[in-house]
Amino acid sequence: MVDLPAAVVKGVFATGARIRHARVFHPDGLHLSGRLHAETEFEPLFGSGERAVIARLSKGAGIPAGLPDVLGFAFRVLDRDNEPWDFALATTGLGVVSRFVITPARGWASARYGTLMPYQVGKSMPTWFFAEPDAGQPGSASLDAMDTHLRDHLVTFTLTASGIGRPSRRMAELTLRHEEPAEHRTDYFDPMLNRPPEVQLFPSAIGRIRELAYTGSRKGRGEAT
Repeated sequence: MVDLPAAVVKGVFATGARIRHARVFHPDGLHLSGRLHAETEFEPLFGSGERAVIARLSKGAGIPAGLPDVLGFAFRVLDRDNEPWDFALATTGLGVVSRFVITPARGWASARYGTLMPYQVGKSMPTWFFAEPDAGQPGSASLDAMDTHLRDHLVTFTLTASGIGRPSRRMAELTLRHEEPAEHRTDYFDPMLNRPPEVQLFPSAIGRIRELAYTGSRKGRGEAT
């Protein structure tokens, strides 16, 4: 029998992607590449030294000019086994409740990106991943402003892990620049498909819904599912 709820979720996202000829959310963005350097505590996941990264900064709703919008930060890093590990973050709050809420940001410099839902690494307690930009990034939410900024500057992000009731831990630092044409390998980052086996979205039911959404979106774009 057909799993009706699953079919509905996949169908909605497939239709949306097919209509837009692009991803359902965050259709417009900038491509970047660079390096990630993990803290010692997290080297068992990321590997040691500098790890290759490709990334994308985007606007969620495509609100024009520099008006506040939900901003997105997606990136792919090669993990300890040189396998792709995708992260897809959007601007959220940092509090116990606000970390569950997508929040428009006034600009790139003030954006705080989070995973919305927690992850479970092995048997650890649920943990959220956050990314904080350097203060020199543009004060508006304009893609053009960020594009101009990247012509002369690198941008950095500090990746942290945070559990409720526990202090935030610094995971890694990312240093990024405009991507060269030869480095462009994908427009799409799929945190459900590309992740280490011991890293799971928590709770698993939410992970299943998110996986269906990504599968539907890939189908709508004509990609293999």
